[in-house]
Amino acid sequence: MNMTIQDFLKKKQEKLAQKTKSKKKDFREKCEDILEQIKTYNEEKHNELLKTFKDRYDKVNIQKKKILGFYGQLVNELKALREQAGESLLQTPVVKRAQSKIKDVKKQKENIEKKVDKVVKSTKRKVTDAVKKVEKAADEAVAKKTATKKTAAKKKVTKKKAAATSSTEKKTAAKKKVTKKKTVAKKTTAKKATAKKKVAKKTVAKKTVAKKTPAKKTVAKKTVAKKKVTKKASK
Repeated sequence: MNMTIQDFLKKKQEKLAQKTKSKKKDFREKCEDILEQIKTYNEEKHNELLKTFKDRYDKVNIQKKKILGFYGQLVNELKALREQAGESLLQTPVVKRAQSKIKDVKKQKENIEKKVDKVVKSTKRKVTDAVKKVEKAADEAVAKKTATKKTAAKKKVTKKKAAATSSTEKKTAAKKKVTKKKTVAKKTTAKKATAKKKVAKKTVAKKTVAKKTPAKKTVAKKTVAKKKVTKKASK
């Protein structure tokens, strides 16, 4: 089937019309969407703009330039409302209370940080003091132990000296005993020698007396003989 030029042009126009209609419809939908967003910020403004949209722009044959211009207007309106909402929101009691709470939280945070710093510093000082005490106690313990060892060593030396002195004294006493014994032995020997001498002298004396005794006997005999002679002469 052959298509005439008129049919071709007609179809092309219909496609263009549909395409344009579709674009216009898309912009109308976009405008409706922005109007809904505006409603959340300001309902009165939304109603006013919606009425304008329905009266002037919500049409099938609306020019693209016009719908685009209105769409741009709605975008700017929404932006302004958002900015106003942001400023007004900051002035609301809820936001003010929130800001006050934020300030309080910040102050509390600063106070907590200060307290933490103080606690940390105090703990650090306490730990340092504790470490110093432990080190001092350890030094004292070491010094005490060293002093005890030195004292024990001195005692050992003193004991050894005492033992040596005692040993020397014992040796001296033993020597004295030996000397004494020797002296006693000498004296005993001397006594014995003296006694022997005395005995020898007595023996000699006895012998001398014994020798003298016969002489006495002789003298006595002579005396007796004289007496006899005398007697005879007197007769």
